[in-house]
Amino acid sequence: MSDNVDDANKLADLHLNIALAKRDLPAPRSVTGVCHWCEAPVDGVVFCDADCRDDFEREQRRAKR
Repeated sequence: MSDNVDDANKLADLHLNIALAKRDLPAPRSVTGVCHWCEAPVDGVVFCDADCRDDFEREQRRAKR
């Protein structure tokens, strides 16, 4: 049987795990009217196609190293 301290520790662990999971998520990109990679005009999306998205993400990972 668990007591209040055990319950509090479980809750603290849960909050820590959530925070650690969120830190690895990329920041959301805003829609600007141009592709974030090739700057081609786009309407309501961040990238003009999957290739530009993949190239952008590959460059971001390379830059972090």
